Amino acid sequence: MIRRSFVLGALAAGAFAPAAGAHTLYPQWVAYRRKHLLIGCHRKDPETYRLCQSLVEALNHAMPKAQARVARAPHPQRLASLIGTDQMELAVLSAPDAVKMAAGAGRFAPYGRIALTRLLELGDHLLVAEAGFPVRHGWMATSALHDSGLVRPLTAEAPGDLHAGAQAFADGLSLDDLPND
Repeated sequence: MIRRSFVLGALAAGAFAPAAGAHTLYPQWVAYRRKHLLIGCHRKDPETYRLCQSLVEALNHAMPKAQARVARAPHPQRLASLIGTDQMELAVLSAPDAVKMAAGAGRFAPYGRIALTRLLELGDHLLVAEAGFPVRHGWMATSALHDSGLVRPLTAEAPGDLHAGAQAFADGLSLDDLPND
């Protein structure tokens, strides 16, 4: 009887092992991510948290329907994991971390190359978006944050490709000029 319980317990543990390795076991978290515009930051660089809080405040003032929220990870590698698995679309990173994450270099090597584009420059940090972030959403976020005082003018020297929505905003295109994606 004890052996049978052990075998059944081992089988049950094996069945749930893949789910235990996922970022979340809770379906509500998936719904939460769809409902809110999450902007990632991490504890290893406290400036990312401060910047995220400012961005969220500005976005919620300009675009309340976005329901922007700060999502704080323990370290930038967790952000790489979340962005690389399409669980997060935006993050605030230092410029060197953004370059290394996009290249899959250094501490980001286990996650491979992650297709990042930049939306905004925030001093020594960047607001980056995963490459699949919709063009219209990028334009709206860039537009909403443009007058917040948080954003530096875009420069060609900044690392990473400019997101198509941010480029459209910089080029003076209106939201109506953009494709529905």
